Amino acid sequence: MAVLAGETLLEISRKPWHPPDYMRLGAAFFVRGDFPWLGHYFGSQKLASVLSPGIGGVVSWGGRAPAKLADSVARFRHLRHWHLEDGFLRSMGLGKSGAIPLSIVIDDLGLPVDAGRPSRLERLIEGAGEAGERGRAIREQIVLNRLSKYNHLPHRPPSIERTTKRRILLVDQVVGDVSVGRALGSKASFEKMLADGLASDAQCLIRTHPDVMARLRKGYLTDGASKGDAILVGEEVSVASILDVVDEVWTVSSQFGFDALLRGIPVRCYAAPFYAGWGVTEDHFGAYTKAALAGRRTKLRTVDQIAAAAFSLYPTYRDPADWREIDVFRAVELIVAQQKAAA
Repeated sequence: MAVLAGETLLEISRKPWHPPDYMRLGAAFFVRGDFPWLGHYFGSQKLASVLSPGIGGVVSWGGRAPAKLADSVARFRHLRHWHLEDGFLRSMGLGKSGAIPLSIVIDDLGLPVDAGRPSRLERLIEGAGEAGERGRAIREQIVLNRLSKYNHLPHRPPSIERTTKRRILLVDQVVGDVSVGRALGSKASFEKMLADGLASDAQCLIRTHPDVMARLRKGYLTDGASKGDAILVGEEVSVASILDVVDEVWTVSSQFGFDALLRGIPVRCYAAPFYAGWGVTEDHFGAYTKAALAGRRTKLRTVDQIAAAAFSLYPTYRDPADWREIDVFRAVELIVAQQKAAA
C-alpha cells in the first residue's frame, strides 16, 4: 500500500494538461462566489473575472449556463478553457450542505460525463494499460471502507420485500441532471430501461432521490414505476448498503453504476457514462450514441484500469485543513476518520 500510494503521489504531480502554476485564471461570478476555496487548487491565487485583462485562461464548473458562457468568452478571447467538476471520491458530506471536496477534476478537453466528445479522462482510461495494480489497490480500499462519491448516509440494510428472484436495481435520476444529456441519454433511455426491467423475470427496485420521494423534485422513473411492479427505494442509506442486496444494476448515466462495478456487480448502461464502452458493462446504446463513440473507447479495459484512471491519474486531491496535495489513499483515510468522528 505505501509503495502504491507513493507512486500515486508522483502521478498526481504530473498532469501536463493542467494550467501552469503561474497562469492567472478567470472564472464566472457564480464560480468565484460559490467555490471560494477553488483558488487553492491553482497556486492559492484569487480567480479573476472572465473579462479581466491579463488572464491566460478560463475555468468553469459543471455543464450549466455559466459554464457555457465561460466557454463562449474563452473562445471569443482566444483563451484556453479548463472544465472543473467534483472528483469521484469527493467528501463525507454533500456540497450543498457546505462540505468542501477532497478532490476535483481539471479537464482541458471536456467534462468527464460528456460522451459527445473526448475528455481527458477518456484518454487516460485508453492509456491505463499499466495501471491495473494501482487500480486494484484503490478499488479494494474503497470497497473495504464502503465508500462512494458522498459518504454521509448510514450503512444499514434497506427495507425491501423478500424475494427469490434475481434483483435488479434501476437507478433513477432527477430530471434536469446534466449528466443524462451529456452521456447521450434522454427520457426515452429511462423509459426503455424501465420497460426492459418490468419485462424481465426479476424483482425491479428503483433507487430514487429522497427529494423525489418527498415530491420536491421530479425523477425520470417515478411516474412509470407506479404503473408497474417496481419497488421504489428512497431510504436514506448508503450506496454500499443498497448494492449489498442487489444482483445487477441498470443505469443511464449515474455513478451508481461505477460503484457497482467496483464491487463486482454486473452493470447495464442505457447511455454512455465514462465507465461504459470499455467492455466491463452491458451497453444498450442507441444508433446515435454508437455513432458518437465511433473510433473512441476502442480498447478493452478492466474495472481496475478504469478505477486507476478515475481515482488516481485524473483527479487532484487536497486536504482542506491545510490544502496540501494528497493522494487517493490519504483521501480515503480522511473520509473514514470523519465518519468515525461523526458516529
